[in-house]
Amino acid sequence: MPIDTSTHKVPLRDKPTVLVVDDDSKNLLAIESVLNGASYRLIKAQTGAEALMALMNGDFAAIVLDVQMPDMSGIELAKMIKERKRTQHIPIIFLTAHYREDEHAVIGYDVGAVDYLTKPINPAVLRSKVNVFVDLFGKTRALADMNSTRQAAEEALRIANMELAARNEALEREAEERERRIRAESAQAEAEEANAAKDRFLAMLSHELRTPLSPIVHAVTLLEEIECPPAVREHIDTIQRNVRLEARLIDDLLDLARIRNGKLRLELHPVDVHEALRQAIKTCQPDLSTRRIRVMEKLEAPDPHVRGDFARLQQVFWNLLTNAAKFSPEDSTIEVSTYVTEPGGRISVQIADQGIGIVPDKLDRIFDAFEQGALHTQAGLGLGLAICKALVEMHSGVIAAHSDGPNCGSKFTVRLPSSTPSDQPNGESKHPLSPPEGLRLLVVEDHPDTLGTLTRLLTRRGYIVRTAASLAESLEVARGYEFDLLISDIGLPDGRGTELLEQFFALYGWRPPAIAMSGFGMDDDVERSQQAGFSEHLTKPVEFSALQEAISRLASRQPDKG
Repeated sequence: MPIDTSTHKVPLRDKPTVLVVDDDSKNLLAIESVLNGASYRLIKAQTGAEALMALMNGDFAAIVLDVQMPDMSGIELAKMIKERKRTQHIPIIFLTAHYREDEHAVIGYDVGAVDYLTKPINPAVLRSKVNVFVDLFGKTRALADMNSTRQAAEEALRIANMELAARNEALEREAEERERRIRAESAQAEAEEANAAKDRFLAMLSHELRTPLSPIVHAVTLLEEIECPPAVREHIDTIQRNVRLEARLIDDLLDLARIRNGKLRLELHPVDVHEALRQAIKTCQPDLSTRRIRVMEKLEAPDPHVRGDFARLQQVFWNLLTNAAKFSPEDSTIEVSTYVTEPGGRISVQIADQGIGIVPDKLDRIFDAFEQGALHTQAGLGLGLAICKALVEMHSGVIAAHSDGPNCGSKFTVRLPSSTPSDQPNGESKHPLSPPEGLRLLVVEDHPDTLGTLTRLLTRRGYIVRTAASLAESLEVARGYEFDLLISDIGLPDGRGTELLEQFFALYGWRPPAIAMSGFGMDDDVERSQQAGFSEHLTKPVEFSALQEAISRLASRQPDKG
């Protein structure tokens, strides 16, 4: 095995190593005595195998190799050393006692020798040559270490640059995310402001459109109480029908705004679907009769009860019936049917007409707002079906449309979850209260036509009526008039009707029972009226029958003064 003869205390990694290979131990000792020094250490081997083993375990600055060895000649060993990539760079100095100049020189240099020395060896020459290679090895290793250090520094710099780049990228992403969030928040704020502005516009538009309709509705009610020829009666019916249609269009605009803003609320009670359908058919009957359209009822659902909002479900059915009538020819039939596909399952309501049908490529969009499904549209904003879909889905139901194409009619099917019936399915009184005679009313309204027609209607019904057109006038009237109930418009020239009750309390120490009548009909408007102390909020145009019912409800809650 190779023998390490160095005793120097310098760390091994810092001292170059020289391998000496000779089969004669005396020669090894002699060479050792010549080369033994402080700048490098020696590894000795007596066979080629020992030399190869040493070369596998370490790095060497030079090899001093005897040519003549028993198991493997120095020439053979040199060939093997030069064939290995790890050792092929090590300089070899051949030693021989039998030098034949031409032959040995050629062979030695051919296998990679850098020098060729004959025995007996000149110690100074051997030491000088070995020192040259050791010094070269040291410089080469120092350069390699320097390169390694540089590479390590470059790698550290590369890693640092990568980390910096990653950090910059993260910061950029954070900045982009922050900017995106700011843009999103800004866009949301702008959208909310736009929605609020749109709601304010719709509310004002609703008020301005509804207010002129009120005196028309009241005037028609007055005319209906007069005996008149059939032709005049027909004109009265036409006026009433179209005023209601106009009011319905305004309601559709407001309903769509409520739905999109998530402000539409349902009052859920057990509802008899058949009753809601009959009420919707009754409401549509004047339009149907005018065009001689028959309604065939097949209400066959054994248990037609759902949990829902009676008024909103009636609105759905009214919209579907109105839509069917609008696109049906005269003297045709609309079939209204109900059925249950399985016990305890959904109740299906189907309304089928014989009208102009729906173009196939519009079936998927028929429930979109402002969409019309026919080739040639008639009057309407295209909001009814969009509102129907939203209302049905708010009842956990589904609505679908079917048509075989133009002039093939249409079928609309509503499916609603069934529920258990109750004694009062619709949440409404079967026996509306009658208002007491001689009830004293204070009516506050700044629209002269509305005030005039409403006053005449109320007086005809036996009410005692005093009127005012402003906050100031109403407070003045109240000084000398003890009234039982206040009916007030909200928008007044010198303030809002919602301020009136507070002023009554401040001046007279009491708040009268009150009904608000307003062209503002959004949920926020109703809530503000209730917070101000109004027990009822009626949206213009107010049907006189609805006003009478509200008067009766409030009168029934007051203590008997007699």
